[in-house]
Amino acid sequence: MKKNFMIFMSLLMLVVFSLPVMMQADAAGKTYDYSTGTVQGEQNRVDKKKLPADTGDLSLHDFAQVINDRQESKSLLEKLNRIEHSHGVRVAIMTVSSLGGKDINAFADDTLNKYYRDEANNNGSIIMVVCPSERKWAISTDNNMRERITDEHGYPAVKNSFIDHLSGNNYTGAFNDYAEKVDELLTYYENEGEPWDPNNKFSYAGFILGILASVGIGYLFVKHLRGKMSNVHHVDEADDYLDRNSIDITYQEDIFLHTTRTVTKRSNDDDDSSSGSSSSNGGGSGSY
Repeated sequence: MKKNFMIFMSLLMLVVFSLPVMMQADAAGKTYDYSTGTVQGEQNRVDKKKLPADTGDLSLHDFAQVINDRQESKSLLEKLNRIEHSHGVRVAIMTVSSLGGKDINAFADDTLNKYYRDEANNNGSIIMVVCPSERKWAISTDNNMRERITDEHGYPAVKNSFIDHLSGNNYTGAFNDYAEKVDELLTYYENEGEPWDPNNKFSYAGFILGILASVGIGYLFVKHLRGKMSNVHHVDEADDYLDRNSIDITYQEDIFLHTTRTVTKRSNDDDDSSSGSSSSNGGGSGSY
């Protein structure tokens, strides 16, 4: 009896002393990192449930934990906040460990629309989503941002800015390139009053080369024409230039052939061909 009692007390003391250590280990395994917006030690909570309701409070969410340096993530978050305050926009970055079978472009659009889109109160929103396990990325923009960073020229410029670093698994470099290019395009829009278009960029070198080429081609063309004028020779009288035997009209008559009639329908003022505003997202996606 006494022996059983001693065994029971020993087990009880073991449990009592082990409980605080277990609780501390559990707490240490799930600490919230405010610099990246992730729960350290929790393996991708995005896989098992929806994004938290406060996702839109932060512009950087590294759920896949590809930014290993805490100072780098803090610096990147500060850069995103500075861009947002400077231009009155939202510029977000998110990494996920898995998409759960969902298309990354649809995931980016849904995330932007639910947590960051606020066209009535800001100048636009843009998000970059990266899934390292599937090596896929996506950019999504709302209508306000599409006016500033167009799908035709702005989006390719943003993509080209980060794709090299992303392909080399330099995620921090890719995210900084993305943020800086967005900042550059927004600054251009504010200074010029129109979105960036490479075709609008004036090239002094091209202008000078164009003038030189035009002069050279014109000179060669005139020289060619002069070389073809072998029948021209100097005469003393103006009448001598006439070749009176070059034409002999013996009969002439006017013949009516046909009349061409063109009918153009007048446009009706009530017709409206505009499709109205669209709530669709801009941007695109790809692999790396």
